[in-house]
Amino acid sequence: MSPSADHNAQDRPASERELRADRILDAAEELIVAWGQRKTTIDDVARRAGVGKGTVYLHFPTKERLFLTVVMRAQHDIVSRLLELMREDPEAARPSEIARHIYLLQFDSPVVHALYNNSSEELRSFSRTLPELVKDLAEARQKVLRDYWDLLEEHGVLSPLLPSEQQFYAYSSTVIGHLLAEPLLAQQGYPVPDRTTRADLAARSIRLLMEQDVTATAMEAVQAGAITLFSGLDRLLTGEIEEQKRVKRST
Repeated sequence: MSPSADHNAQDRPASERELRADRILDAAEELIVAWGQRKTTIDDVARRAGVGKGTVYLHFPTKERLFLTVVMRAQHDIVSRLLELMREDPEAARPSEIARHIYLLQFDSPVVHALYNNSSEELRSFSRTLPELVKDLAEARQKVLRDYWDLLEEHGVLSPLLPSEQQFYAYSSTVIGHLLAEPLLAQQGYPVPDRTTRADLAARSIRLLMEQDVTATAMEAVQAGAITLFSGLDRLLTGEIEEQKRVKRST
């Protein structure tokens, strides 16, 4: 057998395992969206994916790791799309514009939309699980956000009227609040505008509260720095997803 043929033979099982892991993740995502995380079992996922229950556990030793990987995969898609938007327009690197796009992109991700709209308990569960199971990723994500905030401050995008820590809190709570508000208000009979208007309101709230105009040169510097930071986060998410999908584990 030639070296290339031998190499292909070694690659084939790994590729098959990769496809099988993705099929399991696809099945889990469909069920989480349809039934919710708490009602979905590993047996359900195995049936939907067309594999045995033991095969699911070969890839994902616990239900928590499986569902966490589903959500990380969706988050990776959102980060990748944010990077595309930043590369197209420096203004897309503003926190107000990132908030706008995060709000709109959730509707392209059924699992993220379900996470914020179906059950506050599931959202709390995910928030607890992330740092427990992927501590390094959770810490790295926080560092990216802090470094991004420092970048904004360095180039004058953030208004000096509020301390940086208060701005970071206000930004986070505004984004999360808008993601959670629509179903809660609709259930109580409050008038709810269309999604584009809701996204505009989220962006405008942040822009008025904490941003200011800067030169095109400064905005281009923010664009370059933000692309570097979010590209790093994109790579971290990719690596963590691949790690979670691996068959061989020590635990």
